[in-house]
Amino acid sequence: MRSLVLVIVALAASVRYADAYPYFQRTSSSFRCNQCHIAPAGGGLLTPYGIEESADTIGRGGDGRFLHGLIELPETLAISGDLRAAALANDVGATEGVELAAFPMQADLAIAVKSGAWTVVVNAGARGRVRGGSSDHAGAPGSEVPDTSLASYVISREHYVMWRPDEAAGIYVRAGRFSAPYGLRHADHTMYARRYLGYNLQQETYGVGVGHFGDTVEIHATGFVYDPLQGAVRKEAGGALLVEAQPGERWVIGASARASFAETSRLQAGIHAKLYLEGANLLFQGEAHGVRELFDGPGDRWQLAANAGPVWVPARGLYTGLVYEAFAEDLRFRGVTRHAAGAWVSVFPRAHVELMASGRGQLVGPDERAYLGMIQLHYWL
Repeated sequence: MRSLVLVIVALAASVRYADAYPYFQRTSSSFRCNQCHIAPAGGGLLTPYGIEESADTIGRGGDGRFLHGLIELPETLAISGDLRAAALANDVGATEGVELAAFPMQADLAIAVKSGAWTVVVNAGARGRVRGGSSDHAGAPGSEVPDTSLASYVISREHYVMWRPDEAAGIYVRAGRFSAPYGLRHADHTMYARRYLGYNLQQETYGVGVGHFGDTVEIHATGFVYDPLQGAVRKEAGGALLVEAQPGERWVIGASARASFAETSRLQAGIHAKLYLEGANLLFQGEAHGVRELFDGPGDRWQLAANAGPVWVPARGLYTGLVYEAFAEDLRFRGVTRHAAGAWVSVFPRAHVELMASGRGQLVGPDERAYLGMIQLHYWL
């Protein structure tokens, strides 16, 4: 078990894709993720509105444009990059004591080209991978790309073509490699709802997605298949659906479903919600998902993944939060349920810069414990 925790932590210390932070919805002046992001359900490259928000609401000033405005890009072109460094202390109770490490965590570059209703998005960066051992264990990301090939070091996690005639409302269609929208879309890939439900690092799929934005409701539907070009371990195909509504000024509620068919198939569905108390600058968010895992033979099982916690914004550019997580690998047995509790603080002193400190404790079964503390420095172009 301890070796498994070490593998997961090492993978957590690898490259982290620039997803959205779901707590920016409502705590900033944005009500929908696609107000700030080119991707319909959030994550990745920013829109002009999102660029302004990164300095004026989320950060404490500065110029959010590419390279701080040193190069004026045309309206039809968006470029960004993410560089992230980290240091951690990891304690799994090993006889060697606490593991200390410092390392580069992320190096990504993304480009979007827009022409009328059409947009092409391409992202490429360093591939995070534990080398010299298996990484396809307990939901950890993996690859069948040989260690000696260029593809074992570089990966394009996202590349797609999108048709969206109206950026504010209406329908969209996109095709390519991307994560099918599901649940809260947390940025942290080590969270159980991502790690065990098909959204870990390097598990993006090829798909065709369609969706619609109304005044208070958005819908995203995706049919997907595994990536045969970049070494996907799980050879899956299926579909996902996300429906999200905002019935009032305080609430965001949603429901998701996903079916993936492979040697081990999964049928899963869940709900998520956010409640924002504007006067207190306090956001509560949480999600819960049930999974039916189907094996090629006897032994099918039910699973549960859930997380919840508050996010507080005591001042502009300062975010802090708590989270509790649970993952029941098999609801028939209590001894295999994972529990985790975490706390974090993010500071955005200026546009393009984030400093983050986080701590996490994990309990597996009655007595397997692990603790992780991490500091990150994130800079985006």
